[in-house]
Amino acid sequence: MKVILVVVLLSSMLFGQILYEEHFTDGNMQLDWRPWFTDAGGIGDSMGVISDPTTPGGDGWAGRISNEYMTVAGLTYAGANNLTDYSIEAWIYTEVAAALGPYNGIAIRMDSSIRYYYRLVSDFDSDGRIRLGFLGSGGYPTIIRDWTSGEIPGGVPATSSWHKFKLTMIADSIWCYYDDSLLADCPFIHDSVANGFFGVYTFNMMDTASTRCDDIVVTAGTGVAEHGTVAIESFTAYPNPFRDRTDIRWQIPDDRLQIADNRLQVRIYDAAGRLVKQFDYTTIGPSNHIFWNGKDSAGNALAPGVYFISEKNSDILVKVVKLH
Repeated sequence: MKVILVVVLLSSMLFGQILYEEHFTDGNMQLDWRPWFTDAGGIGDSMGVISDPTTPGGDGWAGRISNEYMTVAGLTYAGANNLTDYSIEAWIYTEVAAALGPYNGIAIRMDSSIRYYYRLVSDFDSDGRIRLGFLGSGGYPTIIRDWTSGEIPGGVPATSSWHKFKLTMIADSIWCYYDDSLLADCPFIHDSVANGFFGVYTFNMMDTASTRCDDIVVTAGTGVAEHGTVAIESFTAYPNPFRDRTDIRWQIPDDRLQIADNRLQVRIYDAAGRLVKQFDYTTIGPSNHIFWNGKDSAGNALAPGVYFISEKNSDILVKVVKLH
């Protein structure tokens, strides 16, 4: 059988170049926010500014979107439709309700030409969860991942409060953060939307709901991946494609070695985003490597196909091809 191979280094990104900011300073909006759901005349739910002394930034102003027009969902967007690899972070006021509560969160890659997008929202009613989803044809949601109970950093809040949400998309991979903590099992592989605007989301089936937001920052990539405690300058696999084994290598700057000890974790995912193999190391040097034999964590040989290698604190994602 003839196999056509494509070898790609998907990204090596530092999210530091700011593309857009919205702080609602002095009761004004810096960006052009538009309603996603509209009638034939273009009228729909849109972003507003409210006085709010509880804002994390302390300036007393916040943004607010409600579902008063659409009655169920509200979504407002800004930026440009050609945005591809980028990150959106925002402070979101998450509502806690005893019954069916609202969704509060953010959206990324909102492609206005096909009306598709991804969203990361809180659902802090009796479900007590954070949800990553994809909204596609007809507006019907696909659940990519739910995080509940002990998977949520700090646990499910007991009262309505401000929390920081972040979504990062590089190529077909999605990273989700809550209060600056990377959520379990990231990245997720999903290839339905390649580009699009960013936005703020609200939803409630039972009644009008709103989402308050503040300090929205959208950034793009320029060079090195750096998240929290580990900065990886390079991350490669050779040979690629491979049959029996591939040599996975990485490079970490000398000045980050001490704090990187006990934290490096190399993960391998299949094309569906499932974690199939994980390597943990307690001590690393300025450069290091491991060999992967194409087997999963249970020692079973994996099927030929496309796999992705990532370090848990990094946005660097390497695509490798396993042959027969």
